[in-house]
Amino acid sequence: MAVGAYDGMRVIYEAAKATQGAGGEALLQAMKGQSFESPRGPVLIDPQTRDVVHNIYVRKVEKTGGQLWNTEVQTFTAVKDPAKAAK
Repeated sequence: MAVGAYDGMRVIYEAAKATQGAGGEALLQAMKGQSFESPRGPVLIDPQTRDVVHNIYVRKVEKTGGQLWNTEVQTFTAVKDPAKAAK
């Protein structure tokens, strides 16, 4: 949840900076299409839906050198909301 809040505040901050605090419709327009590197990887705000598009990482825990590590097994890149994509 924390990274979602981080990303959301980053989008709001960048939009407010770009519009110099204009607010309203200008703020929403400035949010569309933002692309940035988040702690969860690359993120894009879809300009048409304003949904977050990001990578989904499949991981498993493996013991390496006597310690447990998260190991990435597969990455699904630029994943959109599957419910909206199905429509």
